[in-house]
Amino acid sequence: MKQDTMGSTDAKDAERAADLLVTVATTLNERLAVTTHELARSQDLLREASDELMTAFRGAADRIVAAQRGEAESGGEKATEYGLVLDHLYRAVQHLQSHDLVNQLIDAQKLRVGKMREKLEEALSLATPPVTQPHQAERWIERSRAMLDCIVAGIRQIDEDPREPRGDKHSAGSVDLF
Repeated sequence: MKQDTMGSTDAKDAERAADLLVTVATTLNERLAVTTHELARSQDLLREASDELMTAFRGAADRIVAAQRGEAESGGEKATEYGLVLDHLYRAVQHLQSHDLVNQLIDAQKLRVGKMREKLEEALSLATPPVTQPHQAERWIERSRAMLDCIVAGIRQIDEDPREPRGDKHSAGSVDLF
């Protein structure tokens, strides 16, 4: 009788531990969802900045064309205007290079977060089926071990190379730095 009570206590403790693991996995998954959303917002802001830079490029190119026309019409030299425009263009190029770099960093983080979310969802799915013999601690321990193994596999996976093949038009001509 004493062993049966002890086994029941062990089973309850194991059940609580499994429930705690489910709570941790659920909370982490929710936090990763928020992180995914924030990364997507950051990329949206970067795209807006890129659009502004492209507008600046067009404006600078228009100024060069206008300066060249004015020079041709007046026969004079407008080296100062060209220098100013070229300075603007070079700064814009530097910003676009930074934009591409940051975008690559965000893509890598989104991929890592996505991989971890997949593993957490897989771990949570292992917790869904009911334990067939809830009074036995071994069943709860098996479930917890399977969930932890899945989570650890997810952690290992996010440490692997986060890059996916780049086939979109937005990254055409860009260089992968990571």
